Amino acid sequence: MDRNGAKLARELRELAEQLRFLESKLTSAGITLRMGEFYVDGEHVETQTLTELKSALDHTRHSVWAVLEALSGQYGQTLAEALQEYRMQRASELLHVLRKHVDAPVRPNTPAARSFFEEVQVVADLALSRNMRIKR
Repeated sequence: MDRNGAKLARELRELAEQLRFLESKLTSAGITLRMGEFYVDGEHVETQTLTELKSALDHTRHSVWAVLEALSGQYGQTLAEALQEYRMQRASELLHVLRKHVDAPVRPNTPAARSFFEEVQVVADLALSRNMRIKR
């Protein structure tokens, strides 16, 4: 293992240890939830901090999953292909769950909902266009 690889391996082990510590801290008796506020050992923690942590963990978890899938060689995928496959799987599951709500009498008319449906439309249009080019 080269020097960069050894350094990354050490950083990954340290990070795993820090995450285990964080998990124990977040589930400890020192946590207080009071009137929509979050406290650790009496110290206020901004909700935005938790949101940023969650986002970073989610993205990292998906990347680690893709690396492990690519390493397993089960599907003969590169890392980029494994990550793309996982993203499409998650998107398919989400769309499946949302399908019954699209025809509901009351649909959310929020910026997030509009943005989501716009992105779905763009991806669908691109996929259809690509599929039409491949068939010719």
